[in-house]
Amino acid sequence: MAWIARRSSDRALVGGLTAVAAVVFGWGFDRGRTHPYYTAAVRSMGANWHDFVYGAFDPSGFITTDKLPGAFWVQALSVRLFGFHAWAVLLPQVLAATACVPLLFVTVRRWAGRAAGYAAAVCYTLTPVTVALSRTNIPDALMVFFLVVAAHALWRWADGGRRALWWLAASAMWLGVAFNVKMGQALLVVPVFAGACYLLGAGPRWRRLGRAAAYGTAVAGVSLAWMVFVTLTPAAGRPYIDGSVHNSVWEMVFQYNGFGRIGGQDAGADPLAGGAVLSGAGGPAGLGRLFGAQSAGQISWLVPAAAVGSVLGLWAARRRAGSGKGAGTDTTAALGTSTAEASVGVANAAVPLSATHLRTGYLFWGGWLAIYALAFCTATGIHSYYTSTLAPPVAALAGAAFVAAARGAAWRLPALVALTAGWAFLASRETPHYQPWLRWFVVVAAVAAIVLLPWARLVRSRALGVTTAVAVAAAVFAAPAVWAGSVLVRHGSTMGSIMASAGPPQNMFSGRLTSRSVNSDIERGMRDFERGPDPRLIRFLSRRRGARPYAAAVDGSMAAAAYLAKGVAVLPMGGFTSDAPAPTVGGLAELVRSGQLRYVVLTGLRMGKSGPQAAARDGWVAENCHGVPEFSGGSKLFDCA
Repeated sequence: MAWIARRSSDRALVGGLTAVAAVVFGWGFDRGRTHPYYTAAVRSMGANWHDFVYGAFDPSGFITTDKLPGAFWVQALSVRLFGFHAWAVLLPQVLAATACVPLLFVTVRRWAGRAAGYAAAVCYTLTPVTVALSRTNIPDALMVFFLVVAAHALWRWADGGRRALWWLAASAMWLGVAFNVKMGQALLVVPVFAGACYLLGAGPRWRRLGRAAAYGTAVAGVSLAWMVFVTLTPAAGRPYIDGSVHNSVWEMVFQYNGFGRIGGQDAGADPLAGGAVLSGAGGPAGLGRLFGAQSAGQISWLVPAAAVGSVLGLWAARRRAGSGKGAGTDTTAALGTSTAEASVGVANAAVPLSATHLRTGYLFWGGWLAIYALAFCTATGIHSYYTSTLAPPVAALAGAAFVAAARGAAWRLPALVALTAGWAFLASRETPHYQPWLRWFVVVAAVAAIVLLPWARLVRSRALGVTTAVAVAAAVFAAPAVWAGSVLVRHGSTMGSIMASAGPPQNMFSGRLTSRSVNSDIERGMRDFERGPDPRLIRFLSRRRGARPYAAAVDGSMAAAAYLAKGVAVLPMGGFTSDAPAPTVGGLAELVRSGQLRYVVLTGLRMGKSGPQAAARDGWVAENCHGVPEFSGGSKLFDCA
């Protein structure tokens, strides 16, 4: 715990905060439901080292998931250690979310002081989307954890010391690890990290530029190492790469999960655009998406405070730099940090906190917030839980803003409380039927806080101070706390594991969709998926499998996951969107001809608009196989013998 404490009290307080966070993130997590698609991969990877290394989706190692396997490696190791249980799959998520709390405290403390560190830890703990993600094995929770670890290492490097260079290398490594969890989404923030490396570094400009370039190169090296390894492996010796039409991990990462999600692409035009038909799940694209009905309650409660605090903090740092007050109490007054608290190492030398250090912190967290907010608002094929990447910078900036306001001019804290409560009132109106009392409670708490704050400054009374603090906390944190708390009492569902949201259950088909027929087909398929495969069909396939490696081929990995969960060995055709050429029509015919496959199951659960590969396989099945009449409902069974 030495890395936490500069004062002995920090150990107890941070330990207590971490324990509270563990309860918030872990309460009833054993009732959570794992994402069926990702869980199938975790189960396969946890049972076979070859599948583990290559990130195979199915036990036969036929195809990968449509993501890099970083998050599933962690979850598969947990399964290897504890056995395959839902709680073993979810445990890394809970631990990662909990660990972010002390890490954020330490990182923000190095930039803005102890009080801001505590405030940031509280803000992060009460972020609704973070609590929701701790109850499903969606990769984003682990990606955010590795980003926070990378930020902590970067600011440790800025402190200097004998091992400073190792901290910088560690920061680059953890960013590369985050890339292997969620690909380009993690790399969006690399320019911000490299810019902080340049601004905080010692020496002339060319040396700092070289250091920042080396940092970015190290990130790229760690990020691409597994991709290079897979590329050098012969295709026959590894699974097919889902999310690509040429069995290429580069195509999967940079097209399917990268450029295919940006630029306003027609959501229904390309089934390999990465869950394109779900483009409405995060709300309609545009600058207002972050504050719309699907996403406002997940992350936006403290965004206004974070944005205003960032602007005012940069302005204050610039004023102090311009006036020549580079260090000391004047420099840190904007954050309410004493000179003793602010004495840290900067640029590998022990000096008081400078205006450059202060300004760099605002640029670092503000840049992180801005770049992810812009990406979230403009991308296609997104979910509202993608906003989890905003949680660390929002917590850091909002925490610093409230501490600065509390120790600044008398009007600042009432104004910030009014801004935060006002936005909470407006955001609550986006979901008018969910907890309608909440917005009025926030208004009453805000009025009480604004009235009490000037009085508390004049009258030095402990009771009045406590009452005022409670009113401020209620006005600021009541809304996110209620939304986060909704997750704690919710019983897990399959749809909840896919959507991972707090507050009222979300509809994955909300928003503008290009094709009504695609929407209805998938919605019907999801209803069948919620019910699970027909038990009669499971028994039928199990009895007739014989010595064949596959009991059946199932249309799409999402549908196949339900059969794999029942222990039925099936071939996932077409990957997540059903349209990857795995197998091709010729490959499917060869599997049938060689006796490896007899039955084909076609479902309505296609996570993309039917493309040429899916249509060609459908045509071959219709021409060469005959339907089994007793299974002609939601899932149709064909006998190709």
